[in-house]
Amino acid sequence: MKKIQYTWIAICLMFMTAGCNLDVKMYDGIMMEDFNTRNLRDLSQGTYRLLKNDGGLIDNGYSFRNFGADDITWNGTSTGGTFSIYDYSRNIGSTITEYAWELGYRAIGNCNLVIETVEGFGANRTDEDVVIMGENYYLRALCYFLLINEFAQPYSNNPTQNPGLPLKLNYDPDDLPQSRSTVAEVYDQIVKDLLDAINYLTLPGGMSPKTNIYATKEAAQALLARVYLYMEKWDEAHEMAAAVINSGRFELETGERYAIYSQHIPENNKETIFAVRRTIEKDDAGYSRPGGMFIRIDNNGWEEMSPSSRYMELLELHLNDRDMSQDLRSRFIIKRYVEDGASDYSVTGYPGKEYANWTFAYARKQSGDNAHYEYKKVKISKQEDGTYKITNASDASQFQDDIIHEESYNLGKRFYVTGTNGIKYIGRIEPEVFDAATKRNKDARFLVYAINKCSYQEQRQHLWSQVISRLAEMYLIRAEVNAVKNNVQPALDDVNIIRRRAGIPEWTVDNMATAEDGEPKDIRKIVEEERMLELAWEGHRRFDVYRTRQTLDRRYPGGHTLRVGGQFLDVPYNSPSVCEFIPQAQYDAYPYKLEQNP
Repeated sequence: MKKIQYTWIAICLMFMTAGCNLDVKMYDGIMMEDFNTRNLRDLSQGTYRLLKNDGGLIDNGYSFRNFGADDITWNGTSTGGTFSIYDYSRNIGSTITEYAWELGYRAIGNCNLVIETVEGFGANRTDEDVVIMGENYYLRALCYFLLINEFAQPYSNNPTQNPGLPLKLNYDPDDLPQSRSTVAEVYDQIVKDLLDAINYLTLPGGMSPKTNIYATKEAAQALLARVYLYMEKWDEAHEMAAAVINSGRFELETGERYAIYSQHIPENNKETIFAVRRTIEKDDAGYSRPGGMFIRIDNNGWEEMSPSSRYMELLELHLNDRDMSQDLRSRFIIKRYVEDGASDYSVTGYPGKEYANWTFAYARKQSGDNAHYEYKKVKISKQEDGTYKITNASDASQFQDDIIHEESYNLGKRFYVTGTNGIKYIGRIEPEVFDAATKRNKDARFLVYAINKCSYQEQRQHLWSQVISRLAEMYLIRAEVNAVKNNVQPALDDVNIIRRRAGIPEWTVDNMATAEDGEPKDIRKIVEEERMLELAWEGHRRFDVYRTRQTLDRRYPGGHTLRVGGQFLDVPYNSPSVCEFIPQAQYDAYPYKLEQNP
């Protein structure tokens, strides 16, 4: 990726191709310098192209949207630029955040030009022109939504006072915003743009909607449902989510097709509402794509990040008769079992294989005066009565007895032991997994669980078309709205649609009463945990914590304490660290003085 300092005039008006390497193209669109009114369609294609150009806002923002959540962990440390996003230390000179900001505003500028051009056509604009304008209203809203959540405090934290973004709504180089609009003002503009998109993308008779790699009316409704959810406009969020569900255009993928969700191209995926399309012919499928951090495929990928212990404990509550997770979503996680050998890097694992060497793996605070957490594992054997026993006497001496105990949780069971110090350790029953030092030359305190959810489209390494919206999210938005309103049964109905697809027990009002080891389960917590399971590593969990005014709790194994200690083990929703700095290069280049994030 070329490195160059950009001025805002270049960003907001010229969008010059000299600024970034455009070898990776999307939809073969053009840029502003090649524009005339006869190739409006090509310019609009260029907006899509900018979403992923040189990684674009989509890839460069992926680490922010996902690495700072509590469903992910880094198996050691790294000198890469994304590590300061993962451990919340932040880097004002980060090229990753710089490119997210820069390429986001380049895409916004392209949208502005398309919108103003079509509006200038007046009565001479065609139905196709109107649709193109609607697409660019959606794309502008999407860019502002992604940028506001990365570079400003969450809407849940004083949105009418906290600074948001400079709202650039035209391509006039002499008309730059002199300050940052508030978070609330940016959200209001996003809502307005999406309502305009819905209007312009409501097709007249005789026109058919485009495929799900382009903005459509339903894509705008889906994103607006999420925006309203963040704003806590419950009725409006419900209305938009229901409109998408009831459109009849989408279906949940099920069974094996769902287990390999990321391997389908978006156009062949019935559940995807909108995805940023990558192709074998034109796009990089190597290390630099998001999936490269999660899994190694064909000797390609770092495989340094894994699901957090907290996520795994929530996922593996329902076991089949072979003591393996029966939740279909467990197929997105490939455990690196010792019995498969150190050289094995299967993409999909071996779901039918029988393993002989089993362990109880659990997370604990590392001994000593530090903030570190680590994995420990003890060898176990299954007894005739179905219980598990610690086989090594030395291991057993650390606990009050040598039995792995179980308790009911979320209609399943979770396993635990109690140390001689009286501390209860929740863990998992599983075949022995490689530690990260043995498998990946990282840190022996962590275990290797690869994620295949963001790789292997068309069986090509880390090729992946990032999903912006899909149908499952719409059911969960509708469920959350009903949960907030204490409409328990409708909320359960939508959650159960997702759980039924996953192959795990369904909720009822009766079984809620004893779901937390005999104690009642709150309906809002049910929805939150289902969102965490279903939407993992798709850019939701971090924001779900902060938009609901919670504190992110990262007291689990991972590299997030290795450089900053315990500074960010607990991150409140209103902490300055929940958003990135305005990148220094962009801050310095702007002709007016912007308020920097603390």
